[in-house]
Amino acid sequence: MAYLEMPDHIPLYYEERGEGETILLVHGWSCNGGYWWQKNVESLSESYHVVTVDLRGHGQSGKTDHNHTLSQYAQDIRHLMESLNLTDVTLVGWSMGTAIALSYFDQFGSDRLRSFVFVDMSPYMFSEEGWEYPLFGEFTPEALDGVVEALQNDRPSFVKEQILEAFFIERPSEDVIDEMYAEMMKTPTGVTVAAFQAFCDNDFRDVVGKIDIPTLLMYAEGSAIFPGDVGAWMHEQIPDSELVVFENSSHCPFWEEPERFNHELATFVAGLKDRMIGAP
Repeated sequence: MAYLEMPDHIPLYYEERGEGETILLVHGWSCNGGYWWQKNVESLSESYHVVTVDLRGHGQSGKTDHNHTLSQYAQDIRHLMESLNLTDVTLVGWSMGTAIALSYFDQFGSDRLRSFVFVDMSPYMFSEEGWEYPLFGEFTPEALDGVVEALQNDRPSFVKEQILEAFFIERPSEDVIDEMYAEMMKTPTGVTVAAFQAFCDNDFRDVVGKIDIPTLLMYAEGSAIFPGDVGAWMHEQIPDSELVVFENSSHCPFWEEPERFNHELATFVAGLKDRMIGAP
């Protein structure tokens, strides 16, 4: 167990395993690093230095009612990398973790990074004329208000029956759903609301096209969270990108197809090293 104190004195929980090139895994909304990446860390750490982190307010990190913005989460990731002296990092973001990675790039460019891996996320959440890839396929400010109300008034049924239902092609057993919900409850309801609002308040469409490092796009064909073909759109915007589609997953390909996910990610990182060796 390791904690790093942020400049505003919030303790950030992180774990490290393995040696080699660094893969930093950033979890999604209301989740945490240790539980949600459990099917990936052991395999990846056989060849790489794998770091997981619990965002402030999430998991085992310090709880605070303040500073739950994507820019602050990205600054925390930056402070973690600086404190651990991490360079040439492959920054992996799942869902909101991708939005945090985009906020990092918007603030700091590609400093300390070698590559990105984005897992099933759209750069803009709301429905808009000419935009085909909002959250849930259709999402409005009024729908956001409804999500906030559901989280505040009936979080158990909303998370178990709607969010977790949409996470998977095949719903896990009720014991696993209860376990996942218990992990998500480590994030206080006020934090989940603030983080979800921050997630929805950002528009990273212009940022995506500026990415100048290799990027692996890992999207799920059956995603109920982002049902449109946003992976193809991202692939068109990012010059140096690869798109991998998981046919048997919804929002969590790292959980539903972990062997393939781990293989694709490890192969991508190995290819980065080959590029460096072959560079003039």
